[in-house]
Amino acid sequence: MNTTGSSAENSKSTIPGLLARGPRRLARYIGSVRFAVPALALAAASMVWGTWIESTQGRVAAAETVYGSIWFIALMALICASLVISVALRYPWKPKHTGFIIVHASLISLIIIGFYTMETKVEARVILEEGESSSIAILDDRWVELLDPPVRVSGRPPRHVLAGTKPIEFEDIDGLGDIEIDVIDQWANSEEVTRVTNDGSNPFHAIEIAGGGGAWEAETGDWLGQIEPQDAAIPSDAASFAVRVVATGQTWTPPTEPARLVLVDGAGEAYEVGEGGTAVGETGWTVTFVEQLARATIGQTGLIDRPDGAANPAARVVLTHADGSVEQQTGFEKFRDAPFVQQQSGETASGLTLTYQGPSFTDPTLAIMRDGEGRMRAVLADPEGSVETFEHDGAWPWRFTVAGTPVSILQSFDRARASLVRVEAPPQDSVTPVLLIATDDGEAQLVWNTPQAVTVDGTEMVLNFGPVQVQLPFTLALKDFRKMDYPGVDMAMAFESDVVVTPHGRPEGGQTGVAAGEPFEFKIHMNHPYKQDGWKVYQSSFLGDNLSVFQLTHDPGLVPMYVACTTLCIGILLIFYSRKLSFGHPGIPAPFAESGTRNK
Repeated sequence: MNTTGSSAENSKSTIPGLLARGPRRLARYIGSVRFAVPALALAAASMVWGTWIESTQGRVAAAETVYGSIWFIALMALICASLVISVALRYPWKPKHTGFIIVHASLISLIIIGFYTMETKVEARVILEEGESSSIAILDDRWVELLDPPVRVSGRPPRHVLAGTKPIEFEDIDGLGDIEIDVIDQWANSEEVTRVTNDGSNPFHAIEIAGGGGAWEAETGDWLGQIEPQDAAIPSDAASFAVRVVATGQTWTPPTEPARLVLVDGAGEAYEVGEGGTAVGETGWTVTFVEQLARATIGQTGLIDRPDGAANPAARVVLTHADGSVEQQTGFEKFRDAPFVQQQSGETASGLTLTYQGPSFTDPTLAIMRDGEGRMRAVLADPEGSVETFEHDGAWPWRFTVAGTPVSILQSFDRARASLVRVEAPPQDSVTPVLLIATDDGEAQLVWNTPQAVTVDGTEMVLNFGPVQVQLPFTLALKDFRKMDYPGVDMAMAFESDVVVTPHGRPEGGQTGVAAGEPFEFKIHMNHPYKQDGWKVYQSSFLGDNLSVFQLTHDPGLVPMYVACTTLCIGILLIFYSRKLSFGHPGIPAPFAESGTRNK
């Protein structure tokens, strides 16, 4: 009776046997080609995705989304485990496994070195104008500096390099302990816009209005504030009438008399302009010429009256002094504070100002009025005498049609206050990034390179959001920048920079025969960088004719990466071209195997 087989079968059926077989099966699967091929394919697809993110959004975004993410690190760890297990399963190793082991060890090294490079590699830039110098390089990464309270770590304020929207952390701050600040968002660019709110300290009527096609569907419009009765109404870009916003509680009626043309002296006394030959009070000046235009415009010969132009009353007045001095002034009714004064002869200046006095009413005008209870009313008046009234029904937006033009008043404030606010903006060549953080007072904006006082968890502090900076082991001074263009076009064919380098210490790998602190000249041009202490300074680009842009790199993982790539190539060569140090290679036919043996 054979009990050996039954005993083996029973051991496989027990729970310990199943538990023992499970890890072995899992290990064999991880170390098999069935696992390695899909894992490598997924890694390749992830790297393609990461490369696209880096080219469109930058290196920091690619590191946060792909290369530095937990799932990608886990995937690389599984691939390393697969490589290790596939080698371990072939133990005891024989000479024929040499190429196989070298290739797998090199791949593991490349993965480890890749993560090491991602953490240690520095890419920075220095922009210098001729005559400038710097020992600080600017990185693409961003950090937040704690400027106040004035705590110093190794002679510098505490800094936190940003990683997406992860919290900002400052550890072991004297007297404060650990500080953690929540990051809400980062804006790649921002701009300042005018925003109107209804919290002004003084009464001021303002409306948000849209006119023309699409006005009734508009969600935003132009803000217009109240103006004085004597000021000209604001012309509308989308209609044939002007708009006048009337102060709260006041009404507006179209004036029946035109504005008066006057000359005002330094004491504020006004002299009405009459016909030519009229003396201007006791000033010693006489009006010798007067020309008034109803539709004035600036032509090639000066001020002209265009019959088909828009209403634009203006006047040209020539003044003559008793000593023979002649002065010409030109004034516009719609722009009363900006007359044109020209001294035609003599040296005596009149000190008079040509302007208009009285209510201005030159265009069809839509007057928007609001009473003390918030009720709205609009009046359309024409200089020809017609008047049309529009009553507000209480619904917002207030929509109505004026002379065939759709009008929508979206808001009306009686204590309007305009202020500049910073909002997110599309990326441009020149950008102003913003970091949004959570504070005790709500959301706060840290504007690029602008220190900001905030309060977090009851602690007042000053933070600065700016580029990460790195201290270089040398000072770089731009002596001269030169570029050569292709003949006939404004396109650079070659460019180079003469720099003066001052090492801060004894240079390693830099200019030979140079003592610490001794400056020397060096020419940086394409494929000819300056090298020192692991840093390489390349001629990257230029701005204008005298701004040189240098690209700096410091990569401690570069040499190990070259070594790993070399060993990988050696392993591949062994697999394909060495019969004794590899197996299963397609390049070398295997000899006939002895009977009863197989290649392992």
